[in-house]
Amino acid sequence: MLTSRSTLTRDQIIEDALSHGRSLAWQEKWIAGIQAGIEAADRGDFANEEEIAAVLSKYGQA
Repeated sequence: MLTSRSTLTRDQIIEDALSHGRSLAWQEKWIAGIQAGIEAADRGDFANEEEIAAVLSKYGQA
C-alpha cells in the first residue's frame, strides 16, 4: 500500500495526485523506483566515477 511506504497520509497522497495530475498508479511506480534505489545503495551498488563523469558530460554540470 502506498501509505505504508510514504510519510504522507492517505488524504495528502490523494491531494498531491490530484493537484499535480499524477495518478495513484504513477505514485506507486515512483515509490517503487525510490525503494529500488535505496536497496541498491544498501548493497553498495553505486555509479563509479567514470559513469558519473559521462552523465555530467552528457547533460552538463550544474
